[in-house]
Amino acid sequence: MRATILAAAAAIAFTLPAQAAVNLVQDGNFDNPAAPGNFVTYTNGQSFGGWTVIGDSVDLIGGYWGAPVGGGSVDLAGNKAGGITQTIAAPVGAYNLSFYLAGNPDGGDAVKNMRLTLLSGVNIDTFNFSFDTTGVSKGAMGYVLENLSFVSHGDPITLQFESLGGDTAYGAVIGGINLASAVPEPASWAMLLIGFGGIGMAMRRRKTVALPA
Repeated sequence: MRATILAAAAAIAFTLPAQAAVNLVQDGNFDNPAAPGNFVTYTNGQSFGGWTVIGDSVDLIGGYWGAPVGGGSVDLAGNKAGGITQTIAAPVGAYNLSFYLAGNPDGGDAVKNMRLTLLSGVNIDTFNFSFDTTGVSKGAMGYVLENLSFVSHGDPITLQFESLGGDTAYGAVIGGINLASAVPEPASWAMLLIGFGGIGMAMRRRKTVALPA
């Protein structure tokens, strides 16, 4: 019986279709709307796509340089240091957040610094990132994929990406933002199903135990 359950679990796990996790971020590729021409500057309180500008200003980049995964990108310092924010419903569970990071190569310090803030209920977590623009150009931005994982307790999650560049107009550049539920691998599904099968067997054995006379 147990061998049958193991075989069935393995068969189900390896026949489960691979499904891409849904990106919960609205306009994570910065193409809704796309920036016309080279770029458009948005100032504090203005919105584009699902994002609202904080700080001074940001540049929504169109054709000025290449995007990491299609669509556009955002220079987090428009005229001065700025940022963008978006609040997302996140039911209880584990999540993966990823984004591509580069920097405006036109001027300012070679190293561009930015901060990612996650706000959920009363919890605030901050993460600092840096990108060295030495040797990169508008034709080869050298994007780096950044990743982090966290657990939501059911409160909405607010994402904030902001430049730490002060008065400079040449900031960190982000694109391809993706927030999705952590999806178990096929092997994990197999272990879960085996666990469920073991629980079912244990329950069946308990039900068939004879009561004392």
